[in-house]
Amino acid sequence: MKIVLAYDGSENSKKAVIFSLRFVKKEDEIHVVTVVKEAPKSPEQKIIESEEKGAKTLEEIKSEMEGFNVKTKVLESTDVSDAIIEYCKEIGCDLIVTGSRGLTGIKKAIMGSVSSSLVNKSPYPVLVVK
Repeated sequence: MKIVLAYDGSENSKKAVIFSLRFVKKEDEIHVVTVVKEAPKSPEQKIIESEEKGAKTLEEIKSEMEGFNVKTKVLESTDVSDAIIEYCKEIGCDLIVTGSRGLTGIKKAIMGSVSSSLVNKSPYPVLVVK
């Protein structure tokens, strides 16, 4: 199975990593992706602005996933969900895993804009971890 794990360094994306490791098999491919150059959705949104910082973010979580078949990829786009879906098309993924909310300053009880967009747009199954 090929799993694309959307990761931005937020607590919810870390929870998604930890949760996914409970059901992933050693032979599965885990593609951990982060998206850079995202246009902020609100003034207080913290965004990953450079590929270098994105790569560092991915390396930090990759160390938590030792023993698994992990590939990392920094994607560039102004639309996070579109970039993730396009990457899924390229690799033929079976599942997208994402946290319920990412690095935004907005305090809301509903699903975050990226996870909501993935659920609505993706032709692939999406697992949203809270």
